[in-house]
Amino acid sequence: MCKNAIFLMVACLFIFRCLSFAQDPFELALKEVGLTKESMRFDYKDMSNFGGGEFSLPLFYTLHSEPFKIPNYLDYLRKVIKRKPGSLHHLIVFSNLRLACGVRRGVYDFNNPVPEFYRRCRTENPLFDAIVYLYESADTEMSGEEKSRLKSRVEKVPATVSLQAAMLVRAVGDSLAWRDLAFYEAMGLFDMEDMYQEITKMLSSDEDFFSPGIYRLIESVDYRYLYSGAQDLALAVDAASDSLSTFTEKVSFSFEFDTPLGVISLNGGQKNHYVGDKNYFLIIDTGGDDTYLGGAATLSFSHPYSVLIDLAGADKYVSFSEEKPSFGGGVFGYAYLVDLEGDDDYSGVNLAQGSGLFGVGMLLDKSGNDNYAAYTSSQGSGAFGIGVLSDLSGDDSYYTFTTSQGYGFTKGLGLLVELDGDDNYIAEDKKIDFPASQTKEHNSSLSQGVGFGRRADISDGHSLGGGIGILLDNAGNDNYSAGLFAQGCAYWYAIGLLADEEGDDLYQGIWYVQGSGAHFGLGILNDVKGNDHYIATMNMAQGAGHDFTLGFLLEEDGDDIYDCPNLSLGGGNANGIGIFWDKRGDDTYNPSGEITLGRANIGTRGYLRDHLLCLGLFLDTGGNDTYAKPFAKNNSIWTQPGLKPDSPLEAEKGVGLDGEYSE
Repeated sequence: MCKNAIFLMVACLFIFRCLSFAQDPFELALKEVGLTKESMRFDYKDMSNFGGGEFSLPLFYTLHSEPFKIPNYLDYLRKVIKRKPGSLHHLIVFSNLRLACGVRRGVYDFNNPVPEFYRRCRTENPLFDAIVYLYESADTEMSGEEKSRLKSRVEKVPATVSLQAAMLVRAVGDSLAWRDLAFYEAMGLFDMEDMYQEITKMLSSDEDFFSPGIYRLIESVDYRYLYSGAQDLALAVDAASDSLSTFTEKVSFSFEFDTPLGVISLNGGQKNHYVGDKNYFLIIDTGGDDTYLGGAATLSFSHPYSVLIDLAGADKYVSFSEEKPSFGGGVFGYAYLVDLEGDDDYSGVNLAQGSGLFGVGMLLDKSGNDNYAAYTSSQGSGAFGIGVLSDLSGDDSYYTFTTSQGYGFTKGLGLLVELDGDDNYIAEDKKIDFPASQTKEHNSSLSQGVGFGRRADISDGHSLGGGIGILLDNAGNDNYSAGLFAQGCAYWYAIGLLADEEGDDLYQGIWYVQGSGAHFGLGILNDVKGNDHYIATMNMAQGAGHDFTLGFLLEEDGDDIYDCPNLSLGGGNANGIGIFWDKRGDDTYNPSGEITLGRANIGTRGYLRDHLLCLGLFLDTGGNDTYAKPFAKNNSIWTQPGLKPDSPLEAEKGVGLDGEYSE
């Protein structure tokens, strides 16, 4: 069929109206294609013919099955995260609840263990007694000489620092009990030190293969016990950090002692250097421009705790290890890093800067203009665990290659929180180390709010439902740049969310970006306020869903520009649903493809998919807008057929609406 005939067909379907309305714009648009809000949904019995993912999360089904819940959930999730972004405990509770692990220890006074930890420190020499207790808990006897050496060293530590260190040591006993309960069954099945090596190497390997032991490990872990211990320790670290924030003594001191759980190192305001070949259990540094080559990382199963609190200074955190975690990397345990102030540089490779793998890894930076650089699985990355990076202020820079900046894999949640400042989020796409299967000229970024699962129907059959990846930026003029799979994107029964509250932002990506996804995913980009510019160059972007994926871009206010490719601005493909909604502002739409502005394409004819819903839905409900496509205009509704108008399918539905909507 010639192009003129196709244009005439689209023109015939175009319906012009002056739209100023108070009724629900979704209902008004869906009515044009014979749908309601109740009928616009996926049928999971139909979906079961095409794929499945073990360990899929309830929250995925809640939102994937009822898209109209998403705006309310977005508002709720943003508010909950921002309620206490400077509390490790709060962020763990938020995360494990999203993972359907109902643990909320410490949310009430009666189940907060911290007062008991402090009560145990009411001794004449709290730090000395706490370390002796630690030896006893580990069934290790201290010699008289060791006790004498410890006592003389403890005397050099200021009382405030000594008390907080003692409290953190006391807290470990309770957390260790929870951690061991979490892996009770696994310890009977595996040599856990060998398993530690296997799973950390697995992340740095290009091979997509999970050994039978990995599947048994996933099933054997009690994640509720794991997060119970994480919360207890986080409550203690929060309390210690708050107390130490008022420490103003400009004194130099140095204390170091090796314990059964690792090295305790307490230091004053001088410049300190922490080596990389020590297993640090606890570091408290009260000031100075320090260099850390180690700390805040669990380096083996038998050393499952590492806490680092730095009060001030322009510090450098540097790790070169390709397999060991660093600086907020928690594997089979808990790793917490809290930096209270200073312009800091963080550099790591894998499992760094807030990364949890069968554990919890957290990095909290409370102030300063900071630089974060890592290679993979960092900056808020969770797989079978929780990884959180929370930065409360400053103009910050984030750099990575893949699986970072709010990335969640199976039974995992990765969260990156940025509270204030003009920030840069870069997922490298010029140096190609992780070429995407869709185009080898760009990286598979899997960053900036991405949920991911394991699709194995085309390999060994062991498909795993994905996790939850969230990037929340509260304020500032921000820049987001990535290759493929980024900026609110999901794959295989997973949720990916990028939420930006305020500022004039720039989003740049290639394919599967900006509220999109592939194969049974839920990808969401939510920008609340600001004059923003969205750029995507190749395919599937800005509210696009492929293969039973729901892609949703919700832009709430501002004069925005959309430069986008095919399958965008409300594009549905292969029984996916793409929803685009710009609520307010004078916007400019520059799509270059055909499946855009509310259009759907099922694809090959003659199969079951012919009868299953595929929807593209575009809404602009306020402002004087500019459209590059002639059929889309202000104050109008239009419908579009599928790409094959000579063989139309009832299940292919595309509709767009532009009008003035009074909420």
